[in-house]
Amino acid sequence: MIGDLPIEIQLKLLSLAPRSSLKSVNSHFYVLYNDLYYQKIVQVFGESIINVLIKTSPWLITYMKSLDVIRSHLRNLIASKLKLPIPNDKNNATTENVLHFQYLADSWKYIYSLLKNKRLFAEYSDYKIDEPTNYVFNHFVEINRTYLLSYSKTLWLSPGKYNLNIGLVIKHGNGLGTTKFEVSYGGDKDPIRQSFFAPRNINEILPKKQFCFLKLGEFEIKPANKTKLENPLNKLIKVNLIMEEIGLYLKSGFRIFFIDVSQPSTLFNDYDLLYYTVKEIDYRYFINIPLKNFYKALNFVQNGGSEDDGDARERKRKLSIEVEHYEKEEENSNNEEDYYGSGDPNEIETYETELSIAEAVESNNEANDLDENEKQIKAYGKFYFLNRFGKRYFKFNTVYQRRQFINRFGDFELDWNDENVKGNGDKKKACNYDLNGLKWKMPILGEL
Repeated sequence: MIGDLPIEIQLKLLSLAPRSSLKSVNSHFYVLYNDLYYQKIVQVFGESIINVLIKTSPWLITYMKSLDVIRSHLRNLIASKLKLPIPNDKNNATTENVLHFQYLADSWKYIYSLLKNKRLFAEYSDYKIDEPTNYVFNHFVEINRTYLLSYSKTLWLSPGKYNLNIGLVIKHGNGLGTTKFEVSYGGDKDPIRQSFFAPRNINEILPKKQFCFLKLGEFEIKPANKTKLENPLNKLIKVNLIMEEIGLYLKSGFRIFFIDVSQPSTLFNDYDLLYYTVKEIDYRYFINIPLKNFYKALNFVQNGGSEDDGDARERKRKLSIEVEHYEKEEENSNNEEDYYGSGDPNEIETYETELSIAEAVESNNEANDLDENEKQIKAYGKFYFLNRFGKRYFKFNTVYQRRQFINRFGDFELDWNDENVKGNGDKKKACNYDLNGLKWKMPILGEL
């Protein structure tokens, strides 16, 4: 029996065939499968990532709790097998292994996906736009008659291939086709740069008054040098992402929800998808507040207590305030290792889920054993992950790829035009890709 083999061999078998059904044989192998992701986290991101996870654990736990509406059974299976305690302020402060709790040690696959992908939600400090007709409000950027549009963000990525995407809504749309996106890394002396441009006819390509998730291009982060790879503490590369206007055209009539950096996926890479769209424009269905709070804390910690650039001369004291407080860094603090992971996330201000306690209690009457905060998180998870928006329309770059997709998964256009197909969990769908409408609501869950 495979279960009688040494544990090292069992782990090796799982890692060699992660897509096999071995992880589903029993709880023992499923727990081993979860543990392999912890090993992969350390292997891919470096040992310093553990300290980063410890610092950001309050926001990470909140997001993982919201996922319980779609994965509680499998998570509880791991938690009960490992006898994981429920996290709280008291045992967080006294336990040596502060990650050995529920929603952390039972969720390594989901944690890996959060670290490997980055969803950059709108922050006031990241954008430079004309005011007052343009603004960052309710978690998105409203563009309304401006010649100035500039965005800058510093993030940390592991070496590998990525897709650069943007989530937006076009009301009537002007000027978006002259926007430049640039990814650069490798330091100031000899940086590696790659530029992307939205299609010139983007205003004609994308449907109006619908949420659109558009692929801008693909890029690769290569290891900086051999020494960098041999550093067991931090294997991440500091990447600068810039969005700016390159023409003199008026921009108006669209909203930017987020910029997405993600792993290659079946949909966008194997089938060469250009974009998908959803018939809704309410930001609450596309901007996950617990996820936004986690990424805000993660960026703050990784950048050494700064919103954007860890080795910048000026640092912002808090992430969400409009008034900027600056302090000079020491002249010899340009080494990335001096500040990576040194930020204190307790300095940041995060966002509320915008679901009231009353709404949470009303939607969770069956959960009387939960406190008000737990009920609110559960209510938000139901609102975000189990809403009615499960149907998507896909636009491929070629007719051939469209046919290949339909031959494998079914005709999505039949579902799109059928009012009787509601979305989540509807078994009458003609297209069985992402049947429950969940894949696009969270970072990509890659395999080992």
